[in-house]
Amino acid sequence: MRLRDTRGRDRSLCVLYGTCAIIGFIAMGAMAVAFVVGHADAGPTGVVTEFIDDATSNLASRFVYADLVLTWAALGAYMIVEGRRFGIRHVWAYIVGAPALALIASYGLFMVVRQLKIADRAGTPADSRAGTWPTR
Repeated sequence: MRLRDTRGRDRSLCVLYGTCAIIGFIAMGAMAVAFVVGHADAGPTGVVTEFIDDATSNLASRFVYADLVLTWAALGAYMIVEGRRFGIRHVWAYIVGAPALALIASYGLFMVVRQLKIADRAGTPADSRAGTWPTR
């Protein structure tokens, strides 16, 4: 009975994290495309420069931007620790993907993978895991 409850909870968390990642990717992607289209005449480096200028143009935007950068750094450290703990490969891609995709998209995806690793461990007896590398 307990195994079924754990699987249901794991499934619910994966749906939650996955939904956040998908919605975040769509919302942030739409805003990124709108920004790039609106600033396309500046060229690739100009788009980045104008984005940073807009993101830091006043105290409120600097506050939000600094908060996101510091959150990204903290979540990066968390992802490294949890990646090592659960044997999640290519953690660097989730960290680097945050500014490219969106923090919510990369972190949500990481959390789905982490939850799947937790569920996999819960379904495997501890004795059979000893001394082996994670397979996923």
